[in-house]
Amino acid sequence: MNRGQRPRLVIVAGTRRLLSMARELGAETVFVHARGGQIPQVAELAHHVIAADLSDADGVYSLLAPMHAKQPFSHVLSLTESGLLPAAQVAARLQVAGVPLSTVQALQDKRRMRALLNARGISPVRAAPVGSERDLAYFCREVEGPVVLKPATGTGSRAVFAVPGPCDAALAWRRFVRTGGEDAMAEEYLDGPEISIEAFSRAGRHTIIALTEKLFSSSFVELGHTVPASVPDDQQNQVRLLVQQFLDSVGLRDGPSHTEIRLTARGPRIVESHNRIGGDKIRELVHRVYGVDLVMLTAQCALGLPTPLIPPTPRCGAAVRFLAPSPGIIRRISIPDVPELTDGTATIQFDVAVGDCVGPVKESGDRSGYVLAEGADAVDAARRCERLAAQVVIDTQSAPAANTHDHG
Repeated sequence: MNRGQRPRLVIVAGTRRLLSMARELGAETVFVHARGGQIPQVAELAHHVIAADLSDADGVYSLLAPMHAKQPFSHVLSLTESGLLPAAQVAARLQVAGVPLSTVQALQDKRRMRALLNARGISPVRAAPVGSERDLAYFCREVEGPVVLKPATGTGSRAVFAVPGPCDAALAWRRFVRTGGEDAMAEEYLDGPEISIEAFSRAGRHTIIALTEKLFSSSFVELGHTVPASVPDDQQNQVRLLVQQFLDSVGLRDGPSHTEIRLTARGPRIVESHNRIGGDKIRELVHRVYGVDLVMLTAQCALGLPTPLIPPTPRCGAAVRFLAPSPGIIRRISIPDVPELTDGTATIQFDVAVGDCVGPVKESGDRSGYVLAEGADAVDAARRCERLAAQVVIDTQSAPAANTHDHG
């Protein structure tokens, strides 16, 4: 880049906030979005817009290489799940800054991540690839306890099933296949509460910003988050050290990360991790509680600007609870008339409308909206959030049910 020339960022499948922040900080942005359908509205914030098949790394590279040869890019980045891998692939091919491809591959393939950790004795968890109900039953017998069946590269809690024992393997496998699960793997079931760790790395130094408490349905779908998590100091120290060791092991040196951990009786165990900001409104919770803008940090880091990373102190608590009405056709939606909705300390968002048909919550995309609230601390925030959620009305009328029973 010539002196006085603006830095050029390639943002793959970017969010509105990331594009806006990069532009605000003085970067020239090239926005790469998935080909097909309408151009995303966020494209209006970019200086250049390219449509590409994000699953075709060679194709994305061929579109960007001539632009890079004419005026080099300084960084390739993404904060969305669909953009993380192509961003790393293109950065490697163009030989410009970005998250290392090996890091993204390790984080997106749970089999690869688990093999890496087990080989290094970090957060050991018994796991194995499975290709049939027979493989699954064998693993259940080997573990001598409940296991979890899930896609090695899945997201959004899709096709994740608890398997209590060998006798349940056949039913779990049928459900996995019917749900569209692929690249199956099984892991020993991890007991204990689950939290996520929101961290930011700069030049290999990992700052733990927040611990997030999580609520789950019986099918592992996330139903709520609270920041900060209520975790004893000794466990917090274990978790912080584990996450820093883990991020070193996968080679993440710069940018945000979202790591999910179970606090088991044998100590904290890593479930999965991502080189992006946590979804499900976690970014907003972190900002309300700590005043930390994770997207701004990401843009600053990509542009080589200073990123103050002193571990923050919570100034309040914040919580989100997701709405899951009874299955059926929505007849009425109403919200409570409360001061929190006008003073900015609470938000209610619906992803459904009257006339929509909602089904049971089997994955994250099945939820109908959310309630988010602040409080004096985490306990107060959770209480306020749950009180508001209880006052939200999504009235449904039962729809004729399809025969979805499992047999034999």
